[in-house]
Amino acid sequence: MDHPDKALRRDYASAAEAMKILNVRQQTLYAYVSRGWIRSVAQQGQKGKLYLRDDLTRVGMRSLARSGHGPVAAAAMNWGEPIFPTSITEITEQGPRYRGHLAADLVRSGASFESVAELLWTGEFNDKAPAWPVRKPSAELITLAQTLTSLQAQGNVLESFALAVLLLGMRRGPVAERLSQGKTLPAAREIMQTVVACCGFVGPAQTLRPMQRGESVVEGLMHALAMPVTAENREALRAVLILMADHELPPGTLSARVVASAGGTLHSCLASALCATSGVDVGRMYERVEDFLGQAPTKPVLVKRAHKLHAQGQSVPGFDHPLYPKGDPRAAQLLEMVFARQSPSRELRAIARFIDEMRTSVGLLPRQELALVVTARAMGLPRQATAALFVLGRLAGWVAHVQEQRADGTLMRPRAKFVKPKSESTPTA
Repeated sequence: MDHPDKALRRDYASAAEAMKILNVRQQTLYAYVSRGWIRSVAQQGQKGKLYLRDDLTRVGMRSLARSGHGPVAAAAMNWGEPIFPTSITEITEQGPRYRGHLAADLVRSGASFESVAELLWTGEFNDKAPAWPVRKPSAELITLAQTLTSLQAQGNVLESFALAVLLLGMRRGPVAERLSQGKTLPAAREIMQTVVACCGFVGPAQTLRPMQRGESVVEGLMHALAMPVTAENREALRAVLILMADHELPPGTLSARVVASAGGTLHSCLASALCATSGVDVGRMYERVEDFLGQAPTKPVLVKRAHKLHAQGQSVPGFDHPLYPKGDPRAAQLLEMVFARQSPSRELRAIARFIDEMRTSVGLLPRQELALVVTARAMGLPRQATAALFVLGRLAGWVAHVQEQRADGTLMRPRAKFVKPKSESTPTA
């Protein structure tokens, strides 16, 4: 992150700026757009379109590939070309595919989140996977929870999760001992159930709510957040957790793999992933969407806000995903479920009309962050709960990536290209 107010930077470029960035003619720019390499959005009341700067940068880096491997690697680190193989998740136009199973189909089939987690970990799908045994929280965890409650953990929920995960690891013994035991999956189940309990920090009680014997992850989550136990809420939570379970190599996943490649324990890998996800560009992106929507939004107000951002060359939070030029299918599936709820609120109806307006007027399509925020609002959850739901689902994928990286057996250690700081003066002869 270059600046804490990155959300305020200019995200779009005019056609003239785009051609200057790429050093190409207008026809070439239009060709890139037609191929789906660069996304453009319309401007209200104007003929000219705006072009996403991230896409321009990425295409520009590709053109440098002729100069050697360095530029190729640099481009790959920013939504560029794939850098190493994985057998866990494939990104398709229909959304992520886990071990050959489309996540959207798993949701529609009624699969449990536990079954999907086990699919990611073992490669085998069992739609009748047995319930995970629930362990009683340790005295150390209860003490940590009391400390976190006094520190207002609901405002730092992902960091709180990381602390709890590290504590679980330390209770299992020294690092060398834990690595030699090889009990990855039992530890993974315990970690996820502990994170469910820690979701109580953002519930009304703002304290640990341990899972009870016989509860599924979804059931434990509903109780931790003190949600109304309804079929609609149960299905919404199950869909969120499954659709967010894995998505290739975002910062959290990459962080988990780096620590795994260095011989870290599962707990260290997942704590690292949680910390990497806690920044403003990932986990706190949901707060940006919340701030944009505001309280009791109406369609005209939201449209006005969006067009104002466009006029300033800024992106609208919660729209357009680089991997899905035709729209994020995860968002589409979640929003379809939300807007089909019985007796949708006035707020939900206003947001639905706003999303339709953005699609038709400027070609913006919702991505998962917007869909998760809207889903959480439909269930009456506090704003901090959205990021918690995201990482709870993503923990399943992180565990799978740790396993895969360990099996690979290589240390992830890229090289850096030294560049003299601009502040240094050139020595004279």
